[in-house]
Amino acid sequence: MNSSARKGRARVAGASGQALVPALIFLLVGCIGLYVAFNSFQMTSAKIKLQNTADAAAYSAAVLQARDYNFSAYTNRAMVANQVTAAQVVALKSWIDELDSTYSPSQLDDVVNAIADHPARWTTPKNIGKNDIAPVRAALDALLPPVASDIGSLNRALSVAQANYHAAIFSAVPDTADAIAQQNQPDTHVTSGYFSNSQRNAAQLAAWKSYTATVTPAGSFGYDDFADAVTNQITLDPFIKNRDSVRSVAPNFQQLDDTANKLCRQDSTITINVTHDGGTQLRTDKAGWESIDASTAHLNVTCIGLVDAEAGFGGSANGNITSFMAHPPFAAWQDWQGYGGYFNFGYLGSPTPGWQVPDAMAEQFRIGPGPSLDAPNGGLMPYQNLTSTPPASQAPRITIEVTRNSDTLVKTVGLKGGGRMEVNDNAASGAMRALSSANAYFVRPDETSFIGSLVNANQWARPDRKTEYPSLFSPYWQAALAPVSESERAAAQANQMSSVSQVKKQ
Repeated sequence: MNSSARKGRARVAGASGQALVPALIFLLVGCIGLYVAFNSFQMTSAKIKLQNTADAAAYSAAVLQARDYNFSAYTNRAMVANQVTAAQVVALKSWIDELDSTYSPSQLDDVVNAIADHPARWTTPKNIGKNDIAPVRAALDALLPPVASDIGSLNRALSVAQANYHAAIFSAVPDTADAIAQQNQPDTHVTSGYFSNSQRNAAQLAAWKSYTATVTPAGSFGYDDFADAVTNQITLDPFIKNRDSVRSVAPNFQQLDDTANKLCRQDSTITINVTHDGGTQLRTDKAGWESIDASTAHLNVTCIGLVDAEAGFGGSANGNITSFMAHPPFAAWQDWQGYGGYFNFGYLGSPTPGWQVPDAMAEQFRIGPGPSLDAPNGGLMPYQNLTSTPPASQAPRITIEVTRNSDTLVKTVGLKGGGRMEVNDNAASGAMRALSSANAYFVRPDETSFIGSLVNANQWARPDRKTEYPSLFSPYWQAALAPVSESERAAAQANQMSSVSQVKKQ
C-alpha cells in the first residue's frame, strides 16, 4: 500500500510543469503585441497633438489678421470723427469772423448815415453787439487754431499708426504662430521660412497682401469711401452743412426801422433786415475743408425801392489754401462745389453751383476761403481699405505648417527596441508635419437672421436691421479655421518626399 502511494505522487509531480511553456509563449506574444500597440498609440497620439498644434498656430495667425482689420476699422472711425470735428472748427472760425464783420464799420453804415433820419438806431445796437461778442471772438481766436492743429496731428498719427500696424502684422505672424506652436508642444515649430519665403505659400501671401490697400484720398478727384462716410448727411451736423438764419431779431441787433425824410419826401421810411448764409464743404479734391459765411442787408427805402448790400462776410479753411480754385484765376462752377453733393457753401437760393450767389459770399470767395487753421494736416489722410468690389466677406486663408522631429516622439530611448524588434516611425525626412488653414471673416448679422442668433444679438445688429457688407469701417472681423486645399496638401507631401530623396542621394 505504501509503495503504490509513492508511485502515484511521482506521476503527479512529473506533469505539473507542462503548462509553463505555452504560458511563457503567450506572455511573450502579448508583450510584443502590447509593445507594438503602445508605439502605434504613441504615433497616433503624436499626430493628433501635432494637428491640434497646427490648428492653434493657424488660428492665432487669423486672429492677428482679424485684429489688423478691426484696428483699421477703429482708426478709420476715429479719423472720420476727427474730420467732422475739424469741419466744425473751421465752421466756427468762419462764423465768428463773419459775425464780427457784420458788427464792424462798413459801407453799409455810410448808406444808413446818408439816408436814415436817426442813424443811431442802427449804429448804437450794432456797437452793443460788437461789445457782446468781443470776448467770444477772443476766446475762439485763441482756442480754434491750436485745436485744429492738434486734430490734424492726431489724424496724421492715426493714419501712420494704421499703416505701421498693418505692415507689422505680416512680420509678426511667423513668430507668433511659432510661439503658439511651442506653447502647445515645446518640441514643435513652424516650418522654417514656410510663411514668408516658401514658394508654396507665395500665392496665398500675395492674396492676403492685395486684399487691402492704402488709399490716399487727398489730391484726387472722384469717388472715395472715406469721403463718403465723412460727408454723409447723418455724419455732419446742421451747423456744418447750412447756417442760414435771419439776424433781424434780438439779440443780434441787425435791424432798422426809421424815417428817411431828409432824402425822400415826408413820411418816407427806411427798413433793414439782415439774412445770413453759410456752410462748410469738403473740397472735391478732398484736400481740406472750406467755410464761407456772409450776411446780406435788405434795404427798403420808400423813394429808392429794395436794395441789397453786403453786411459782412468771413471764411476759414484747413489744408493748402493756395490751390483752392479748380481753374485759377477764374472761379469756375466746380470751385463752388464740395464733395458729396454740397455746393454754394450752404446757400440754398440757387440750384446751380456758383450761380447767383449773394454778393457778400462771392466777395469772400474772391478773397479766398480764409486763413488755414491747419495747413500741413488738413484734408483726408491715407487709410486702409478693402480692394475687392464687391468685397469678399472672408479674407484670404493663412496656411501654417508645423513640424515635429520624429526622434522626439518616444521620450524613453529603450522603448524603441533594437534589431528586428526596433520600431521605425517611417517619418519622411525624420519629421512629422501638419497643415492647418484659418482666416478672418466679417459678420454683422441681422438680429432676426439665423446667423444672428448669437449672444447679445441686439448689440450686433444695425439699427435698420440690414445685413452689413464687409469693410474696414466696421470692427466686426473674427477668426475661424478653414479647410486646407488639396493643392496645398499635395505640395506639402511632394516637398517632404523630395527632402527624403535628397537625403538618400547624400
